[in-house]
Amino acid sequence: MKNEYLKLYKTAKTQGYALGAFNVFNLITAQAVMQAAEELDTPVVIEMSMSVIKKMGVKKATKMLNVATFDAKVPFIIHLDHCSELSIAKECIDEGWKSIMYDGSKLSMKENTKNTKEIVDYAKGKNVLVEGEVGVILGTEDEHVSDISKLAKLEETLEYIKKTSIDMIAPAIGTAHGLYMGKPIINYKLIKELADIDICPVVIHGGTGLSEAEYKKLVTARAAKINVSTALKYAYLDTMAKLLKDRPIEYNPIKYDYEIIDGVKEVIKEHIKYFRLS
Repeated sequence: MKNEYLKLYKTAKTQGYALGAFNVFNLITAQAVMQAAEELDTPVVIEMSMSVIKKMGVKKATKMLNVATFDAKVPFIIHLDHCSELSIAKECIDEGWKSIMYDGSKLSMKENTKNTKEIVDYAKGKNVLVEGEVGVILGTEDEHVSDISKLAKLEETLEYIKKTSIDMIAPAIGTAHGLYMGKPIINYKLIKELADIDICPVVIHGGTGLSEAEYKKLVTARAAKINVSTALKYAYLDTMAKLLKDRPIEYNPIKYDYEIIDGVKEVIKEHIKYFRLS
């Protein structure tokens, strides 16, 4: 099964697209991700951040995602994003999550490597992919906050991959979490170098706010997955605000829910299309 999940990434890299990985925070956004993927007939990664899981609880979050993906008509991977707590990562593995990102970016490289390897060892034999991060990605995503950016280097990234035996690598390449305050300077060369060496798929964090041309350059460099979080939050809240402004006395929350799903879904579909070269 683990090889089947890795095959989704390798297929994306070789066929000119990147898997869209969308950060959800409730059932509405999770349903929007799966509906968008099915309408475009494309595999998708449905992910949740550690902060959301801590509020919801691992067991409840797992059940919610299982409901959203029940009877899915496209391949999907349920992924834990930016988890800096080993206990939560292990609990998600025990609950059947198929992909885990351990984020040790605030630690020394030695500690990051040690903790990542601990998760890799724990996931062995359980058909779980493990993603790791090298460098520090600027910006804010839920509880993940950094006011600095420390770009990854090829040599240290390769050493980290070798020592941890991770399945996917998320190097800091100049993208940022949240909204960009200026034009990002992205190290496309590092993505291409890692893709050429072909040890493991390259993952891009900070996908919200890039231009279509920048997305295409990431895919051309053979990034295999691009994470999007902030765009879903804006779509959710903007759609809700518009509904309440246009129809303030229509007390029909279920109808609003379906319209919010549609609003979020359109943003997801737009990004999935950006992540294709053709």
